[in-house]
Parts: sequence; structure tokens; C-alpha cells
Amino acid sequence: MTFRVRSIPKTFGSLYDFGIKNLIVGGCSFTYNNSDQHICSWPYYLRDMGSFDTVLDCSLPGAGNSHIASSLQWSLAAQQPDPDNSLVIVMWSGNDRDDFLCNSTKLNGYPMRYDFSDQVSSAISGGSHPNNRGNIVNATWEVKEFKSPQSRAIENFLYVLSLHAWLTVNGYRFVFLHWLDRNLPSRAEDFDIEPLLPRQLAQQYKKMFSPIEDIYSWSLKHNYLDSDDFHPSVDGHLSWTKSVLIPFLKQVYSSDHTSLICKKVSHNE
Repeated sequence: MTFRVRSIPKTFGSLYDFGIKNLIVGGCSFTYNNSDQHICSWPYYLRDMGSFDTVLDCSLPGAGNSHIASSLQWSLAAQQPDPDNSLVIVMWSGNDRDDFLCNSTKLNGYPMRYDFSDQVSSAISGGSHPNNRGNIVNATWEVKEFKSPQSRAIENFLYVLSLHAWLTVNGYRFVFLHWLDRNLPSRAEDFDIEPLLPRQLAQQYKKMFSPIEDIYSWSLKHNYLDSDDFHPSVDGHLSWTKSVLIPFLKQVYSSDHTSLICKKVSHNE
């Protein structure tokens, strides 16, 4: 498997023509569209209202940043969509989540999955919350006992840095987004890695993300959380896309359709 491509009919009219064919996305359940017939999440609202043709999707519910980085690099390397006709938007997930590649036969009946090949799949934990079980047969991983916030900070920084470097070298337009504000109450046990990084690396990490309001904060503020009081509702995805994401992309996007959407990080600042 490379990208997931759904034949979901367009529902909304265009608000702005970005002049790009491929919208390439990675993320967790805050990105994943959980229907093959209807629009439920921001990538498909953006597809319609931003005049994209296709959503190429690597997102997976419960996924952590290891899956997000590896699945996007794998799919991009395998399928090689045209960088000049593509926009990559990554909504990074929880820093407490553990992912790894495993034998596909070791997965449980979790209905959503990402297969790297016929025999290799992405194993996900869904986070450190005790109610999260992910898609592996044994939900208790001994490796968690050997990790610390400091070790997680380093590995998650490296996931973001590696994908940022890969996309830059290969000439892709891209935007990195946070999934939620870790200072707000939520059921997630995510944490901010910036205070745990050396000052220079923390500044570099911060600059790799676009400075827009995250979808969770927007949905919480405007009463658009779903019934689980955590995920943005369908209306939350729609409202955030129209009011936050599209205006941001229009602001930083050049009308000549050639410049990079994400302002390049200057490590000398």
C-alpha cells in the first residue's frame, strides 16, 4: 500500500483555486476520514474548497509521529507524485505514542490499518492512556518501561526533522501543523517536547510548524467537539478548514503557483 485514495464525490464549491492537483496528508484520527462515501475531515473539505483534484492519504487513527513520518516518506518515495503539482500537509500527533513496523499477522482486528507491503504493517499504540489499545495483539509493550519524556522528546524531534529534510530535498511544498494545544484540557496525555530539547533545537523545532490555531483549540472554543469531547466534529473540521486553514494558505501562497507554501526555516535566526 502507498497512499489511500478514496473516490468521495465533491460536495462543496471552490473558495480558492490553489492550482495544485494533489493534496497529500498524514496524521492520526484528527486527519483520517472515517467514511468511504462522505466527507468527514479537513483534507476533503480542503480538497473541495481549495480546488484540489485528489487526496493522497497516509493518516491512521491512533497513529503517532513515527507512523506519520515513515508512511509519508514510504508513499512519496514509492509513488513519486509530481512535487510541482502537490501540497503536503502534515498534522502531527501525540508525542506519547509509540509506533513500529511489524509482521502483518501480529495485528488485531482493528479495522483501520496501513500496510507497507503484504507482510509488513504499521503497529500503533494510540497513546499512553490506559484505554488506548491500538492495533497490536498485545497492548502492553515492555518498551514503554524504558522510555522517558526526555527520550520521547528526542525521538519525536527527529521524526519531524527527518520528514522536513526529506520534503525539502525533494522539492515538495509542505505545511506542518499541531493537532492540539497541549496547554488545554483534553483526554490526551500528549506533552510539549520543546522544554526538554536543547534551546537551539527547540527553536528549530518551533520554526518547522506553521503558526496557526490548531483544530482542537478551534473546535473547543466554538463548541465543535464530537460526542467524545475530544475529536473535532464534522462541523469542527468544516469550520476550521474555512476559517483557519484556507485563509492561512492563501496568505502565504504565491499567486504564481511556484513558491513554497511553508516558509523555509532559517537556522541562522
